[in-house]
Parts: sequence; structure tokens; C-alpha cells
Amino acid sequence: MSEDNNNPIQDDDVEDEILFAAARKNHLAMFDEYYQQRKKQNKFNANIVDHMGNTALHYSCTFGHFDITNKLLELGASPNIKNSIGETALHKAVWKNYYEIVQALIENGADVTITDNSKKNALLLAKSQEMKTLLNQALLARNISNDDVADDDDDDEDQAASNKPYKPTAHDHSDMVADSDDE
Repeated sequence: MSEDNNNPIQDDDVEDEILFAAARKNHLAMFDEYYQQRKKQNKFNANIVDHMGNTALHYSCTFGHFDITNKLLELGASPNIKNSIGETALHKAVWKNYYEIVQALIENGADVTITDNSKKNALLLAKSQEMKTLLNQALLARNISNDDVADDDDDDEDQAASNKPYKPTAHDHSDMVADSDDE
């Protein structure tokens, strides 16, 4: 088993079923015990897949288990791994209308444009207006670059000028002088 947390690895170890069971049942103690054991062996991989290509993140998102989902994301689980029918964890959470989980997935890099084998992306699976709005916002944010954001601070310095070292002037300390004379 690889230590690379970004590549899915086929489940070939019975012990790894513990990870999937913990994700399906939201069993935090089981998850923590599995994680600690695998970490000691230097064998933990948050992106291990089962025979259907599902990761533990697919399962936690399918069953709406926010705590396990967050732990998996913190430990490097990729929200963009497709299972055998092309679904990501985001597809699962959107289909079930788990708003908070979808938010967490998006905050951790879930790609709302990924399509499953039926050519459906998360937006096409959304049932509620609230979910559609969240996904549209994520899609818009994904398409905005820093060049598209207005510079609304009051200085008109360009990037090159802002890299110059600061040189104090007499004017910078005029308020201090005035304050000290008031005593």
C-alpha cells in the first residue's frame, strides 16, 4: 500500500474494510483506532478504494456523516476521486441534499464540474434551490481569477511600487510631536 494520499489504491487488505465500515456508520472511535494503527505502520491512505471504486469519503457523504467527512478531508481525502460509475463524494452528498457536507467538500477542493458516467455534474443532481445556489456560487468562484477582483484599497500603488522599502518622512511623526507638546 502506498503512502501517497492523492492516489486511490485498490482495497486488498481486510483491515481496510474497517475504514469503510467506520465511514458508513459514523463510528468515530473505530475510525480513530484504524487511523492510529495505520499511521504507526506508515500505511494510512485516506483515498483507498473498494471493489466499486468508492472511498471512505464516498461512504461518509452518502450517509451524511459530517464528522467522519471532516476527519477524512483533514487527513487528505480527495473529494474528486470517481467511483466505477463516475461519481465523486460531491455527487453523493448533493444527491442526498447534505448541504453542510457539500460546503465542506467545496471548501476542500471539490470540483463541481466533474461529470459522472451519465454526464451529470453536481449541479444537475441538486434538488433544492439552496443547493443549486451553493453550487452556482462555487462554480462562479472557480471561474474568478485574482485579476477579476477589484482593488478597492485606497492606495493607487501598483505591484512594483508596493515592493519598495518604506522610508519614513517628517510628516509620519508630526502627530507624535503634537501629542507630546500637549502635556
